[in-house]
Amino acid sequence: MSEAELDALRQEIAQLRDELHELRPATAISRRHALRSAGVVAAGALAGGIATIASAGPAAAASGNFTGDPAVTADAATGSGVAATSVSGSAITASTSSQTSAAIAATNPNWFGVDGTGTIGVVGTATSAGAAGVRGVADSTSSGSGGSFSGPIGATIAGTIITTQLGLSASGPPPSTNRTYTRGALVVDNAGALWYCVTSGTPGTWRQLSGATTAGAYHPVTPGRVYDSRCPQPSPGSLSSRGVRLLSVAAQRDITTGAVTNANFIPTNATAVFANVSVVDTVKAGFLTINPGGVTTINSATITWGTSNQTQSNGVSLTLDNARQITVVAGGPGATDFVIDIFGYWL
Repeated sequence: MSEAELDALRQEIAQLRDELHELRPATAISRRHALRSAGVVAAGALAGGIATIASAGPAAAASGNFTGDPAVTADAATGSGVAATSVSGSAITASTSSQTSAAIAATNPNWFGVDGTGTIGVVGTATSAGAAGVRGVADSTSSGSGGSFSGPIGATIAGTIITTQLGLSASGPPPSTNRTYTRGALVVDNAGALWYCVTSGTPGTWRQLSGATTAGAYHPVTPGRVYDSRCPQPSPGSLSSRGVRLLSVAAQRDITTGAVTNANFIPTNATAVFANVSVVDTVKAGFLTINPGGVTTINSATITWGTSNQTQSNGVSLTLDNARQITVVAGGPGATDFVIDIFGYWL
C-alpha cells in the first residue's frame, strides 16, 4: 500500500471517529455502520498500516440476533448491565431450549436482579401447560423472599381457574413451631389449614382461618323451618325415650304440611347450622340430644323439659354430617314433638 493510500485510510478513520463522537449522545450506531467501520479498520490492519485505534467510548446499541453460550454477557460496575428501550415491540426478546437454564439470567448481590419500569414493568408468559410466566426463588432456606411487591396495590392476581394457589409448608401448625414470625404472615400448614399471624414473636400469636377441622364462615339466612314432627312430611310423630330419628336439614319445608319449598335451603358442604330447637306437647320429663347424622350416643342434652304439656325452645349450633343430616335421640322417661327452625349455616 502506498503512502498516499495510507494517508487516505487515516483520514477516513479520523472522519469516522468524528462522526461517532457526534452521534454518541443521542443516536445509536446501526449495526451496518459498525460493521463498515470494522471493515475499514481490518483492511488497514491487514495491510500493516494501522496497529490500533482509540477507544470509541461506551458501546452504542446494535440491533440483530446473537447466538452463543451465553449469547450476550453484560457486566456493569455501576448502573444497569443492560438498558433497552423500544417504542414498539419488545425491547429484549430472549429464548432458550434448555430445561434447566433461564432465557434471561440477571444477578445482583445488592439489589434487584431484574428491574422493569413501564405501564407494565415485567410481563412473563408461560408457553406450556404447568409452567410459570414469572418465577422468583429466594436463595435461602430460612429467610428472604421469592418476590417483593409494593405500591398502592401491592399485587393484583387474577386466575381463570384458580385465583391463587398456596403451597403447603413443611411443618405443622405455626403455633407449635419454634420459628420467628411477623404479624401479617399467612401460612398453610402441612395438613392444609390456613393460619394468620396477629402478633409477631416466636412463634407469635396465630388465628386459624380455615381447614378440614374448622366450620368455615357463617352465612345468615332468612329463618326457615326444616322439620316439624307434627306435620305429615317427612317423618311424623313424637319421639319417646331412647327413640332415634335421622333427619335432613337441607330443605326448607312448609310449616303446615312439611312439603319441600326450597330443596337447597342449606347448601352442599355446609358443616353446621344455627337453629332454634323447640319441644311441644311434652309428656312427663325428658330431653333431646342432637348429633351429626349417624351418631346415636348421648353425651349432652340439646334441650330439656320437666313435665307434661310444656313448650320450650333453645338456640343452638348443630354439627352436620356430609349429607347435611342430624340424628335426634330422646332421653328420659317422657316423649315430645319437636320443631327445628334454621337461622344460618357455616360453610
